[in-house]
Amino acid sequence: MIDEFEGKIIAEKYRIESILRDGDLGTFYRGWNVLMDRPVTVKILSRGLAVDQRFVDRFLGEAKTLSQASHPNILNVTDFGTDARGICYAVYENAAGVTLANLVEQNKTLPLTQALNIAKETAAGLAAAHAKGLIHGSLSPEKILVAQDDETVKAFDFGAEPVGKTSTADIKYLSPEQYDDIAKFNARSDVYSLGVILYEMLAGNVPFTGKNTAELKQKHDSEPPAPLSAFRSDLPADLEPMILSAMAADPEKRYPTMSAFAEDLELISGGVVAPRKAAAAPKRNIWQTAFIVLAGMSILAVAFIYATSAKKTDPTTNLQADIGYLPVQPIGPATGAQEESLAKLPAMTAAEIMAASNSNTMLPMDSLPGGDGYNPWANGGAPPIGAPPAQYIPPGGQYYTIDPNNPSSQFMPPDGGVILVPVPVNTNTAVKPPPSPKTAPANTTPQPSPTQKTLLSPAKPAKPATSPANKEKPAPTKSPKSGKQAES
Repeated sequence: MIDEFEGKIIAEKYRIESILRDGDLGTFYRGWNVLMDRPVTVKILSRGLAVDQRFVDRFLGEAKTLSQASHPNILNVTDFGTDARGICYAVYENAAGVTLANLVEQNKTLPLTQALNIAKETAAGLAAAHAKGLIHGSLSPEKILVAQDDETVKAFDFGAEPVGKTSTADIKYLSPEQYDDIAKFNARSDVYSLGVILYEMLAGNVPFTGKNTAELKQKHDSEPPAPLSAFRSDLPADLEPMILSAMAADPEKRYPTMSAFAEDLELISGGVVAPRKAAAAPKRNIWQTAFIVLAGMSILAVAFIYATSAKKTDPTTNLQADIGYLPVQPIGPATGAQEESLAKLPAMTAAEIMAASNSNTMLPMDSLPGGDGYNPWANGGAPPIGAPPAQYIPPGGQYYTIDPNNPSSQFMPPDGGVILVPVPVNTNTAVKPPPSPKTAPANTTPQPSPTQKTLLSPAKPAKPATSPANKEKPAPTKSPKSGKQAES
């Protein structure tokens, strides 16, 4: 489709040849100055906007301001005005070369030297425009020209502002403060845009992408950009912090001016550390550093010697045991294995508990589960200090206590004689008792010792105490045949 201005002459001296690119307020054309016979670049305000005098005044005002900047890295304005047909135009110097967008598209990433050169020249041109009060506002690779012969860089299309939905501003390069109001920009907005462009030249990708400004804002707030070290390893150590500073979401954290950013880019391009970094880490003489380290070590040594000599602490002589207390230490390691064995013991029924309580059988100390096998009473005598206290276990069965002051006892006849100890009846009928001897010597029943106080025997009804009348009866005699008592 042929443009309405292509092949025509405007202002009676500028022939329009081809479209260079579309802009926000108009279209850039490659042209020819027929009077001076040299190439030029012509920007023409759109017909639809030219009917509004506000856009006409703004278009011509920006052209006038830019013509006063006159910088090698700006596409300078040489003429502007309105011709007899009402065409509003601005003439620029020849736009030789290609756009940076085409250059990045062809090469993906640029060499470090070339990328730094493009960035620092662009920053120098923008700083000159800022000094004249002209902010770009929509800087992108499409608006930077790179000459193919000497790689001279020229920024153009300043003062771009969207009109309805016809804006050509690329949101990937807009600063976050422009997301809500794309017309809200200042010098630090251009700093952000140039930081993104430099990041893309080195990494091959922009730090954030999104379909709209809301998605870009969400990524800005939730994730940092991928480090440049993930894309290449030939970058100076101070370059990435500079780029991150330029791309800070908060305008107050960016470079305050484009001139400051241009200065650091110039220094790092020549292999010099950026002044902000150099000021933060001043260099010292090696002997000065060694002296400081030695002095610090000496001070620490003196302090340590003083602390140890002043206290004079000897743990072997100063530590004393508390009076009335005994040191306690574990006999075995607390592994938890014995506690686990206790937990695994099967539960006892009520019948088993009663049988165990009536039994005279006692488990030895070293066989009790969960114990440490230590029996302090095994060797007799008093246990050592710290041993567990002994527990008295009464014997099973019934027992009687004999009063030594009472001569009349059912177990001790007053006139002496034979004491018969009853034997419990064997209830096991399956086992036959051993045969009794044929003859039994007289008086073979064992006599109790004088010191014996308690007789352990099955319960037997005691005979009632003898009355005074019974004392006159003769003592019982033992029958030699039956061995039983006979009463006289």
